[in-house]
Amino acid sequence: MSEEFNFEEEIRKLWKRDPFVPFEIVVTSGDRYEINDPIQLAMGGNMVVVVPAKKGLQFFRKNQIVAVEVHEPAS
Repeated sequence: MSEEFNFEEEIRKLWKRDPFVPFEIVVTSGDRYEINDPIQLAMGGNMVVVVPAKKGLQFFRKNQIVAVEVHEPAS
């Protein structure tokens, strides 16, 4: 039995991580949204709102998320 990956759950874990580690959300269009600070992200219902630097608000549906990439610091 394969377990379906829950992007929303993973994003919420990363969003609340302390210390915060930047990550990117990749959507079906191929667009990538860098989250460098928790205040850049809001989620509710079936929507995600990202406030990228100098680009205004970006909206997309949670079901459009295809990947979440974490930017772990180099050790």
